[in-house]
Amino acid sequence: MTTAPSRDIAGALGGSRLFAQPEHARLVAQWRAFLATSRPILLEIGFDHGRRLTHTAAHHPDWRVAGIEVRRRRVDEAKAWAAEHGLPNLLAWRADARTVLATATPAGSLSVIEALFPDPWVDPAHRITRTLVDPSFVADAARALRPGGVLHLATDVDDYAANMREALETEPSLVLDPTAAALRPRCEALSRREWRCAQDDIPIHRFWLRKRG
Repeated sequence: MTTAPSRDIAGALGGSRLFAQPEHARLVAQWRAFLATSRPILLEIGFDHGRRLTHTAAHHPDWRVAGIEVRRRRVDEAKAWAAEHGLPNLLAWRADARTVLATATPAGSLSVIEALFPDPWVDPAHRITRTLVDPSFVADAARALRPGGVLHLATDVDDYAANMREALETEPSLVLDPTAAALRPRCEALSRREWRCAQDDIPIHRFWLRKRG
């Protein structure tokens, strides 16, 4: 696996500037050690309450399951849950996912990447720091995926869905493939937003993509 290139990323928690701080070198090393395996690896971006994250780790011990979230409380909760239930296959990290994919993740190291209901930007001033799914993110996700790996995105916001589709069309190594859903380890738990959409009958735009190769 080749090392991710160094690049300046504007984002939450200071973006790539955070990783430039010496105290975060240990966390980056821990992440790369977690990825150094032949076992399949799932990364959930923005895991919120962690329902899908913890369910997947508990029911699929043959997988390594990682979650990246910017809210400290959610990360602490996931870590505590993993420790309480003895789940060494779960890693929760408080970081900006764009920075992790762009600068700290070796190519071809992930089996599944999913980002469900990322926050849409509503103020032009927030577009750079809050938009997750753009062409750069899609390219970084594709590079990080193993051949045949899966990118799973979902949103209930029509405008964001259109932006997602436009961004996905910029990456030739990814192909829309609804059957790729079968490659993600089964998870019966719903995220909080998925549950709300089901309760209120809100349509969900969902994208399943498979990496060529």
